[in-house]
Amino acid sequence: MRLLIITAICCLFGNISLNAYSAKGMVTYKKLCKHCHGSGFKGAAMLESDEWEEMFENRAKKLKKVHSNEPKAIKVLNSGYFKRNYEALGRFLRNNGRDMGVVRSCDGLNCG
Repeated sequence: MRLLIITAICCLFGNISLNAYSAKGMVTYKKLCKHCHGSGFKGAAMLESDEWEEMFENRAKKLKKVHSNEPKAIKVLNSGYFKRNYEALGRFLRNNGRDMGVVRSCDGLNCG
């Protein structure tokens, strides 16, 4: 019985982390994007989810093109940190695009 409860709790937390928002993506956003684009959910609302998906295709090729005239942004997008975390960032932005219909509150974990 105890094993069943532990398994259920693990599944619940796993499901929440996959579907609610990407915590790793939020942290990446805060480190790389917040200073120019504002809070995470404000930044995510800049585009719809399918537009974010397009931005992050082919190792974020379109995202890099959009920022090509910004030397600071290009430096960030070429950083090892971005290369290691761009998938989580893209997942966060897609899951919170302006068409997703979710207005998140500030709960201490996801406050921009």
